[in-house]
Amino acid sequence: MKDEPLSNETTGAALPLPTCIIVYTDGSCQPNPGRGGYAAILCRYRDGREIKRAHIYGCKQQTTNNEMEMRAAVEALKLIRKGEKMPAFIRSDSKYLIDGKNEWLPGWITKGWRKADGKEPENVALWREIVELCDGLDVTFEWVRGHSDDRMNAEADQLAAKGRAQRKPRVIEVMEGELA
Repeated sequence: MKDEPLSNETTGAALPLPTCIIVYTDGSCQPNPGRGGYAAILCRYRDGREIKRAHIYGCKQQTTNNEMEMRAAVEALKLIRKGEKMPAFIRSDSKYLIDGKNEWLPGWITKGWRKADGKEPENVALWREIVELCDGLDVTFEWVRGHSDDRMNAEADQLAAKGRAQRKPRVIEVMEGELA
C-alpha cells in the first residue's frame, strides 16, 4: 500500500488529485429491510502514494439498504478531522446517496427539510448528519458503478457483508499509521 505508485490497478480508478482522501463506501441489507451492514475504506494519498488507510464497518439489526449506504458515508466522514485541508472524495455505488447529496439535499434544506410533496425526506437524521460532518470540509460525492471492475468498490462491498455478519455496531481497523 504505502509504496505502491498511483495507478488504475492500485486504486480501482484514477485519483482526481495526487494529494487527497478517497473514501469508498457500501451498504448491505439482507433481506431489505432486515439485518444490515455498512463499510467504508478511507485512503489518504500524498503525491500519488497511499500513506494511510482505515477500514470502518458495522451492523444494525433492523435497517434498510439505503440507511446502511448513508451510515457508511457518515462513519467515514467522522474519521476526517474538522478543518482538514486535503480534499476528500466519497465514492459510492448508491445512487440514493450520491443523488441525494448532490441533487436533492439543497432543495430539501431550502424547503425546511421538506420534499416537493411537502413530506420529510426518508433518513432525514442521517442527511442532517452528513451536512454537519461536511461543514468546513472540501468533500465531493461521486457515483461509481457497483459490481464492476472497480477493485476498491468490490472491497467495500465485501467489508459491508462482513459488517452485516458480525455483531458489533462499529469496528475501525487502521493500517499504515493513524488517521489524524
